[in-house]
Amino acid sequence: MKQESQQEPIVSDEEMKMPEGYNDPTPGDSDRASHLGVILGVLIVLLVLILGGLYLWGATNQASPVSPTPLVTERPTPEENNEPESTTADAQVQALETVSTSNEIEAIEADIESTTLDELDAELEAIDAELDAALNSI
Repeated sequence: MKQESQQEPIVSDEEMKMPEGYNDPTPGDSDRASHLGVILGVLIVLLVLILGGLYLWGATNQASPVSPTPLVTERPTPEENNEPESTTADAQVQALETVSTSNEIEAIEADIESTTLDELDAELEAIDAELDAALNSI
């Protein structure tokens, strides 16, 4: 076996030419591509930050809904209540609740006729007058 010597190939200048269909990229094209990559990267980062901010804002709005505070009102005892009609109110309620257990038409008509609602308008007007006085004093 003979050992071949390693020599550099000899190539003429005509053989060193680039093929005709080859386009040499100009330096401006690579600059445009790198600028486009930077711009796209910045836009993606901004989009992620905006979406993250909107998510956090929505999560905090759902976590603490604004609810009205309930008004705590205590009902006065009969001794504290100075209204003159309070002593007869229970008797009037019991009289209105007293109805016949029959389901006959005559019994139902008798219950309707025995129910007096004449004082209801006067009581509603008195309540309206009290509310107007309370609202005007505020």
